[in-house]
Amino acid sequence: MTLEGAIAVTRFGLGARPGEITLASKDPKKWLKDQLRDPSEFPIKNLLTSQGYILEKAALLAARKAETDDAAKLAVTEPFNKRYRAWAEAEHAERFRFATNSSIPFHERLTHFWSNHFTVSGRTRDILTAAAHEREAVRPFILGKFSALAESAILHPSMLIYLDNVKSIGPNSLFGLIGRIRKKGLNENLAREVMELHTVTPSAAYTQSDVTEFARALTGWTIASKRENKDFRGKAYFNPQRHEPGSRTVMGKTYFPLGPSQAKTIIRNLCEHPSTAQNIAFKLARHFTSDTPPLKLVERLRIAFIKSGGDLTTLYTVLIDSSELWNAEVQKIKTPYEMLISAARYMGIAEVFPTWPSDVYEGFGQTAFRAPTPEGWPDINRAWSGPDAIMKRIEWANKVAQRNSNLDAHEFLKGAVGLQLTTKTAEAIEQAESNQQALTMVLMCPEFQRR
Repeated sequence: MTLEGAIAVTRFGLGARPGEITLASKDPKKWLKDQLRDPSEFPIKNLLTSQGYILEKAALLAARKAETDDAAKLAVTEPFNKRYRAWAEAEHAERFRFATNSSIPFHERLTHFWSNHFTVSGRTRDILTAAAHEREAVRPFILGKFSALAESAILHPSMLIYLDNVKSIGPNSLFGLIGRIRKKGLNENLAREVMELHTVTPSAAYTQSDVTEFARALTGWTIASKRENKDFRGKAYFNPQRHEPGSRTVMGKTYFPLGPSQAKTIIRNLCEHPSTAQNIAFKLARHFTSDTPPLKLVERLRIAFIKSGGDLTTLYTVLIDSSELWNAEVQKIKTPYEMLISAARYMGIAEVFPTWPSDVYEGFGQTAFRAPTPEGWPDINRAWSGPDAIMKRIEWANKVAQRNSNLDAHEFLKGAVGLQLTTKTAEAIEQAESNQQALTMVLMCPEFQRR
């Protein structure tokens, strides 16, 4: 067992399963690079595709519309709501179970990172669309080019719904001119978030005009209804009758009227912009090192992004080979979601969750697929280390220790933390009055709470 093995498992991965630090210690960098391959397919039993859920919801709305009184409408709605709750719980459970049991946790951490970067949240919308977005638009693309991932994530039905592009109508489109869809006009939400968060950021000095022009290019991208295109019903679909005609100029580049290709070309060029390279380099470096990542690491990632054309596997390799990530000092506090996964990977899911996983997440304020804003969950320490947040962790650690009092705290410490353990922490745990108290201390020690 080596220090590097422990770092590989806890900083790059999601926390140690029994024996995993020893396994990774044989060749930590190779152990990580071997995970940069397509994993086994994510389980979809009892999970709905985005199209499946959209059609289910459309059927519900049609059935409600057909009823004339409130009692009849409720009779239609209640069975759907019951199925919805079961679907939502299945999404939570399968995501957590997959992360807990994964033999390629670095790959899974990257999936969560990119899902957060291209956030679709169920906080105000349906959680099932957010879950489907991760499975369909993010997970399959995290090893390829950033531009391919971005196009998939941005033009997926879930993102089009979340950021209101399904409502966006070109004022001079056929639908716009004849008033086919009332109370709907140009919506800039998707264009604004793509530029501000997903790609170039305000550092690129784009203007409001650039956002508006991009929004016009995105008109037409919607969800097909039976009336619009029965073959694509419930899927992302480009409807030329909604699309604002004409050329567009975004950040000094002119894009000719090429239908669906107009928005796709703008997305690709935004992905290739130098400011996007800086944005992605900084976010990756911050995630794997500290809130103020080393400037040299950010620069290496930025250059690698540009030279490789945004090849993500190249960036991950740069991370693995960078000395800054192998520093023994742990700086990033685990989010509640990461903390729960890391505990379950060693102890087992049943030992960590006495109730439904979503109930435990809710108590910590980080329910999967419910990020507070399009910016996603914060990736800085102060967001997760306030007094109330720490008290919740202590209460959780006490309860887990009570339920697992037969688990040897010292074996857990060795297997879950490895050689990252400091003398100060080891001495403090040695003074515990009972194994249960020692286990609580292990769960709350810096070496376990941080990565």
